[in-house]
Amino acid sequence: MGTKSYQIFLAVFLVFGLIGMIRDNGPAGTDEMYFMHVNVINDGEDDLEDLKVKVLIYDLGIMLQTNSFDLDDNEKDGKFIFWDVPEGTNPGTYWARITVSNDDEMAVKHRLITVV
Repeated sequence: MGTKSYQIFLAVFLVFGLIGMIRDNGPAGTDEMYFMHVNVINDGEDDLEDLKVKVLIYDLGIMLQTNSFDLDDNEKDGKFIFWDVPEGTNPGTYWARITVSNDDEMAVKHRLITVV
């Protein structure tokens, strides 16, 4: 009886390194401006069109996003997200999902946001 060998090919459609460093202005109080700066990196050989940076703060139901932008191959850009923390927001630490995506590519990171 012969031995069969199989080759498995894995196609990955995610651009590794699409999200670089993420910075913010630290804890924000209610009625203050919170901002996040997200570095977006296109390490690939293809241009990326219609990208958006989105931030979802799970427990608060807040969705923030940039306008669409393009990144040529091996290009980097930084995008700011601004949020006026509404009065009455309960102090605490909240998980935020940061996504950089278009119709073909997506990368996700999570961060904690603190409201004081």
